[in-house]
Amino acid sequence: MAACPFPLAHLAAPPAWPDPPAALVAGWYRRSPAHAPAPAGTLELVQAPGPGFGPGDHATTAMCLAALPRLPAGPALDVGCGSGLLAQAWARLGRGPVRALDADPGAVEQARRSLAAAGLEGLVELWRGPLERLVPADLADRVILANLPAPAQAALLGRIGSPPRAALLSGLRPGQAAPLLAGYRALGLRPAAAARAGRWECWALVGG
Repeated sequence: MAACPFPLAHLAAPPAWPDPPAALVAGWYRRSPAHAPAPAGTLELVQAPGPGFGPGDHATTAMCLAALPRLPAGPALDVGCGSGLLAQAWARLGRGPVRALDADPGAVEQARRSLAAAGLEGLVELWRGPLERLVPADLADRVILANLPAPAQAALLGRIGSPPRAALLSGLRPGQAAPLLAGYRALGLRPAAAARAGRWECWALVGG
């Protein structure tokens, strides 16, 4: 720091998060509230600036968005929702009511602002808290949307009592899915689709 040639000053507050640039992600037009809306007939997600996971069009999020049509309709639960893109997409598709949970208050607030900007705030129920707040009744007969690291995926699986309607698992490295797939098979789910992007994997699991 002493060798830095530029003047330094303490900030009373961190600078505002920049607007994410508009982009096409897995067939969705993802924009900030400041960008023009998508043309009619184009699937759209609105992402307000903020700290939640999702900006940068991460491969794990893109694979989840591409896999959503493989899942059955019904009530969904987005676990570790970050900026809320998966919950917003589920609501936008009209697939059913959706809850979204994240432990980071900044992410939950970003998801709230994103939903408001998208005109969907009444269609997604936001919860703030750790994954451990979930009880089996919260997960039963729901479509589980989980873009999480492997340890969190394992913790989530351990909280499931009766079978979920379906599950979307992303945020996994090659080789990490095997014990999770075995656990979901024991609950009556089977793989319906799998995708890989770089060193990430995504699995869609359905009943039957």
